[in-house]
Amino acid sequence: MRAAAPIIAALLITACGPSPMGSPATQAPPADAPTAVAPDYAGDFDALGTEPFWSVKVRSAGLIVSRPDHQDIATTGTTLEVMGEEALFRARTDGQDFSLRLTPGECSDGMSDRRYDYLAEARIDGLILKGCASRPRDLATQPRP
Repeated sequence: MRAAAPIIAALLITACGPSPMGSPATQAPPADAPTAVAPDYAGDFDALGTEPFWSVKVRSAGLIVSRPDHQDIATTGTTLEVMGEEALFRARTDGQDFSLRLTPGECSDGMSDRRYDYLAEARIDGLILKGCASRPRDLATQPRP
């Protein structure tokens, strides 16, 4: 038993030390490992919400804001601000400010089988409306509501 004590002590010390392969925190990721990339917010988006119903279309010319019992509003001069994974589209027309915030995440409009890729928050005339958004090309591949 006395001869085994130094061997056991050496094994215990080795087990507590760094691994020859390095710890997971210090290992470099493989060269082909995917890297996190912020979503691309260039191009068109369609956003909508229910209760109350509303929609905002993001197009190169501006935002198109639609609500029942209101005249559609087409804005020009839309600005885009990307903050991490979120995007904020802003526009102003006739003294009114409009914005649409998109955040990546699965979303359902609650009334159809469609799935959306973004959570949406529209600010229209100081009113905050929540809903969903996706690119029109992605919505075209899904069932019509």
